[in-house]
Amino acid sequence: MHKRFWTALLAAALLTGAAGVAVAHDGDPGHHAHRVGDGYADTPLEMEQLEAQVDDEQHGTPGGHLPGSSSNVELVGKVTVSGASPSHIADVAVKGDYAYLAARRLNTSPCGVGGFYVVDISDPANPVEVGFTAFPPQSYPGEGMQVVSLNTPSFRGDVLVTNNENCGTDPARVGGMSLYDVTNPLEITPLAIGKGDTNEGKLARARQIHSAFAWQAGKRAFAVIVDNEEVTDVDILEITDPRKPTVIKEASILDWPDAQSPLANGESVFLHDMVVKKVRNDYLMLLSYWDAGWIVLNVNDPANPKFVTDSDHPDPDALLGFSPAEGNAHQAEWSYNNRYIIGTDEDFAPHRLRFQITSGPNARSYGGGQFSWTVPIGTKYAGGVVQGPTIWGGSGCEEDTNGNGVSDRAEVPPASSVSAAPGEAKTVVFTRGVCFFSKKVESGQLAGYDNVVIGQSHGGTRNGLTPNSFTCGSAGHVFTVTASAICIGHEATHRLFNDNAEYTPSESATFAPGADLPAIGTLGERISADTTFDGWGGIHLLDGRTLETLDSYALPETIDPAYASGFRTMSVHEVAMDKEQDLGYISWYDAGIRVVRFDEGRIREVGHYIDAGGNDFWGVEVHRLPADESEQPLILGSDRDSGLWIFRYTGP
Repeated sequence: MHKRFWTALLAAALLTGAAGVAVAHDGDPGHHAHRVGDGYADTPLEMEQLEAQVDDEQHGTPGGHLPGSSSNVELVGKVTVSGASPSHIADVAVKGDYAYLAARRLNTSPCGVGGFYVVDISDPANPVEVGFTAFPPQSYPGEGMQVVSLNTPSFRGDVLVTNNENCGTDPARVGGMSLYDVTNPLEITPLAIGKGDTNEGKLARARQIHSAFAWQAGKRAFAVIVDNEEVTDVDILEITDPRKPTVIKEASILDWPDAQSPLANGESVFLHDMVVKKVRNDYLMLLSYWDAGWIVLNVNDPANPKFVTDSDHPDPDALLGFSPAEGNAHQAEWSYNNRYIIGTDEDFAPHRLRFQITSGPNARSYGGGQFSWTVPIGTKYAGGVVQGPTIWGGSGCEEDTNGNGVSDRAEVPPASSVSAAPGEAKTVVFTRGVCFFSKKVESGQLAGYDNVVIGQSHGGTRNGLTPNSFTCGSAGHVFTVTASAICIGHEATHRLFNDNAEYTPSESATFAPGADLPAIGTLGERISADTTFDGWGGIHLLDGRTLETLDSYALPETIDPAYASGFRTMSVHEVAMDKEQDLGYISWYDAGIRVVRFDEGRIREVGHYIDAGGNDFWGVEVHRLPADESEQPLILGSDRDSGLWIFRYTGP
């Protein structure tokens, strides 16, 4: 993803249990914090909810998934867990003879019981569910579940680390991470529940987190978590005593100027996943930072992480040649010998919008997206292209944002103010902020416009860090939609009106949305926009020391327009690296389990498995049982719709 081609979905629909229109409010003008449910996909939780929407739209289409097939991968065993339902299972963790499956929540409204299953895999041909641990109400795990063996002055044993996200507003819900003693997997004991950033005790509960990773260094132990709700989204805690986790550092990309550019398509900058590994003599943290790429920090002193190096998404991308590259660094791991890293680019929609200013001194291409709940450009306009003149319309809200006593909607200039040639569309341009995106589109329709453009807010640029970020968020109310609608960045909004973009100060009570733009009614330059297939994303092979991109790979189907729809989610998700050889095991959602070999700076696929009834793999781990003497280890895949599947690679 970040194709806002699909983004009418986001958090609010799921947080409120709504089955149709999301009710996200676009009321965070400054964007100094991530806010789950604000209609802006800038957290990993919202990326998942975007994927869920895409998956729902894909269900029931012809075929529904790729045909069943396998090569060099054999199915050893599987178990469908109790309570399994579509998209119920998330990540998988494993230690010894037991695997742990994250249960995001039962698909009820508002939501059911989240928690984790315990599966005995001592006989991998016959795995058995042996337990379920429930989370607090409306709390559920998802990404990055892990078992870490600790031996500190305060604790000795195996600890399961999980994240907590929410699917409701029950006061008993928790955020942060939870730690469980799983030394005896049949007698699990909670150690700490819902621990994380509480803003120094000012919040009722820790902020939601998407992923967690723990490690021990000497006699001390630590964990890093993804903060869903703050720009400072790298939270590091000490867990030497896992009963008393303590936040010791909050950091983010704002602390590492060398990692801040270039950014990929959409300029959505947030942490998604991370691992920590001792490489030579240093503890290194590998951060997957969505549109910024991969970042390595030295965490020998976890309270003072030091920037080491970062990667940039290849531009143009190596698979289909698009510029800027799609980005979406989702997850990554070092190889067993630290020579390589494989990183996955998660991508939930195979199209992107091509937006151009076609007249005036600023004529060129700019980033943009299409609101998925408006009339598609491809069906509304001849040739699938919207083009024509523009006019500035202010906020487009029903509220009075400039304090003159008149509704901003009443101040939108009528479409008769614009002259358009036959076949052209008249476009009104609004700024993001204050009211629902849908209210703005409705204002454009009421004024007679064919097309609406909504520019990113002034504050949404994070003081200029992301001048080209664009936000095609969710609808907030029901109305008859007849217009098409596009979102563009703040810089492009200014360029449309031949105005210089400035990024400080951010919006506040004294700085109304659009206050830095020309007077309402100002005519802008002409535009052109259409959509084009740009694939489902892929994986990258990086140099383990420099993070230079050595090679990129995608399944042939994921870069073929014939597979743009009808096969559910074709994105890659996670990679687990073999502990003894240059093999990587990949969960590729509805494209199954994939095995790749990487050496001499190249990636090539050497095995795969897709069940005849289809699969939808989220997590993947490689594991050797204590008594296993086989040549190849087991591959554990968590199927979102059923449970645990166990494979073995049989190739060379």
